[in-house]
Amino acid sequence: MAKPEEKPDTEASEPTPAVSKKVKLLILLLIVLLGLSLAAVGALTLLLIKQRASASSESDTAAHAGANTQPASPPPVVVNPNAPPVFVTLDPFVVNLAPGEGERYLQTIIVLRIADPKFEPILKQYLPEVQHRINLLLSSKLPSELVTPQGREQLARELTDEINRVLGYPPQPRDQQPVGPSGPVQAVLFRSFIIQ
Repeated sequence: MAKPEEKPDTEASEPTPAVSKKVKLLILLLIVLLGLSLAAVGALTLLLIKQRASASSESDTAAHAGANTQPASPPPVVVNPNAPPVFVTLDPFVVNLAPGEGERYLQTIIVLRIADPKFEPILKQYLPEVQHRINLLLSSKLPSELVTPQGREQLARELTDEINRVLGYPPQPRDQQPVGPSGPVQAVLFRSFIIQ
C-alpha cells in the first residue's frame, strides 16, 4: 500500500503571520507607552529636584538674613496693677476622665484671668485650639488626682501653661519663672468643678 502523500498544512501556517503581526504591533505599542512613561517620570523628577533646590536656596537666604536679626519672640506681658482684672469665661467642659478608676466624668466651667484686655481678641482667635487642648488635658486625669485642692491647683497650673503655649508663650521651668505666669493668661479659675 502506498502512503498517500502528506500535503503541507497550509491552513495552519496562514494564521501565524496574522497573529505575529498583531503581537508585533502590541509589543511596539507597549514599548512606546513604556518610553513615554519613563520620559514623564524623568521630567517629574527633574521638576522636583529644581523645586527642592530653589526652596533650599530660599531657606538658606532667609537663614543668612535671619542670622543678623533676633528670632521673633512674643512681646513681654506687662501687668498694670492699677487696671481692673480682665476675666474670660469659657464654655462649660464635660469630659470623661481617664478610665483607670472606673467610668467617671468631669463637668467644669473655666474662667481665665488675662493680663491685659488686648489679649482677649487673640485668645478668641485661638479659642478652638485652646478648647481642644483643655479637653485633652482634662480627659487625661484620674478622678483621684482631682479630688484634692492640691490636685485642682496643679491642674490649674497645667492649664495655664498649656493655654499660654497655644498663644505663643512657652512656659519656662517652674524654678526659673518669675512670680506668676510668663504669658497673657495669669490664672485658670474653676467657677464650677463637679466629678461624677
